[in-house]
Amino acid sequence: MTPEYAYQTVQQTLYVLAPEILLVAVAIVMMTAAPFVRVARKGWCAIAAAALAAGILVLMATRHVDPDVYVATAVNDAMSYYVRLFVLLSGFILLGLAHREPPEDRSAEFFGSFLMIQAGAMLTASANDLILLFVGLELVSIPTYLLLYLSRRTPSTQEAATKYFFLSIFASALLLYGMAFLYGVAGTTNLKALGALAASSIPYFPNASLGILAVVFIMAGLCFRVAAVPLHFYAPDVYQASPLPIAALLAWIPKVVGFVAMIRALTAVLAAREVGDPLVHKVVLLCWIIAAATMTLGNAVALLQSDLKRLLAYSSIAHAGYLMVGITAAFAGGEKGIALYHGAESVLFYLAAYAFMTLGAFGVILALRTRDGRPATTIDDLAGLGWTNRIPALGLTVCLLSLMGFPPLAGFFGKLQIFAAAFSAVDGEEAGSLKLLAIVGMLNAAVGAFYYLRIIVLMYFGTPAEPLVATGGWPVALAAGACASLSVLIGIAPESLSRACRDAAIAANTRPAAAVELPPAVVGSAEPAATQVARD
Repeated sequence: MTPEYAYQTVQQTLYVLAPEILLVAVAIVMMTAAPFVRVARKGWCAIAAAALAAGILVLMATRHVDPDVYVATAVNDAMSYYVRLFVLLSGFILLGLAHREPPEDRSAEFFGSFLMIQAGAMLTASANDLILLFVGLELVSIPTYLLLYLSRRTPSTQEAATKYFFLSIFASALLLYGMAFLYGVAGTTNLKALGALAASSIPYFPNASLGILAVVFIMAGLCFRVAAVPLHFYAPDVYQASPLPIAALLAWIPKVVGFVAMIRALTAVLAAREVGDPLVHKVVLLCWIIAAATMTLGNAVALLQSDLKRLLAYSSIAHAGYLMVGITAAFAGGEKGIALYHGAESVLFYLAAYAFMTLGAFGVILALRTRDGRPATTIDDLAGLGWTNRIPALGLTVCLLSLMGFPPLAGFFGKLQIFAAAFSAVDGEEAGSLKLLAIVGMLNAAVGAFYYLRIIVLMYFGTPAEPLVATGGWPVALAAGACASLSVLIGIAPESLSRACRDAAIAANTRPAAAVELPPAVVGSAEPAATQVARD
């Protein structure tokens, strides 16, 4: 590689990462200026919103920058573009929910941390290197600790911050350990090079045991992010102890970064191998167990909950299980199987639908309070809401029906794509197990419908103990209303979103043809093949 080509690649990579750099720069300026400049909370919130808008403009301006994927650490493919655009748009919804959350004296640090979380989520989507992927994940985790601590300081929020901090560090250690194994067996950290080597005729996993160890540890670290079994146990306690805007953020941002990281680092690499490959078979079995256990545990325990935050936490765990069905189908697809794209596509579509329905539900609950200012905390508090406050009740009903998978809402088409991916993944030995997993998912969806319908029935047929009024201001109302409306619109016309998700899934799994077959000089070389591909 010539110095001129290296310089050009670095320049193009910086152009690709310009939206993330912008958000981080604004966050640093906000945090640095806060002790010296007196700005009201709504002013800092407006600056954060302006930074998100500027990030969208920069993202669109750099849409066609295309660095060499075997050299650059960041890519600008369809998956990078659409996921980052969606993260920025969902950031406006989260800002609307959290605009009154921090105290005045800590609002700059709060909204600065929020912008860093947005930048970290975007960095995960554009990462083309294991190291940059880990940096993006940590750029989400570390500011989240600050958000938990910078909101209203109560014993419960401090307990939530402490639990999330220690468990997140443990999960990051597992993830980094798995990435070290993956680098050790392949000889490169470039994700596109890993995928090219997996698709080549030369095996780049000289020891399958090391390969499965890498997958197990990476999957364990990412399971914490998405609240999947067995690292799900923190979610109910942290959600319950956190303010509602922070709980809403925890329900959405870690899921999108976790599942996008799975697609980038695992499915786009391993699914390129043969369908009957022993390593792929073991990974499919691992994901099958995680998906089935996560769905079943989340829905079963949610049936017993009366606290709204804990119920939504276990609901979030169940939805992580549904998403794992799509990941399992993506692994099992094989290089030429449609499920390689259909599985990843279904995950991306479901993530978009899940964002609207879960953030909308959190937004409506956030807005509801009694006349003396007490927030709604249990499902019994929502009794009779359909008659005392009809518009919030309608919005919450739409979001709950979408979470349930009621047609023709967005959640229905999300589940339909997930289960269709499992049914159409492969033929042969794996097909039966994936169809069984889809059946387990459909049964779990039926179980989950009960606790969503219980809330809806209580809202329209229950007797209110204390009437609730809608508060929170127009930002909360606009955010919740947009989520409910988009849940309906996506359900009625899902084609545009589905097309974008398919383009993103295909881009994530695409490798330039020149690198799929390794050059003859690589064969027999003492240098790791992946290292040569990435360097050349």
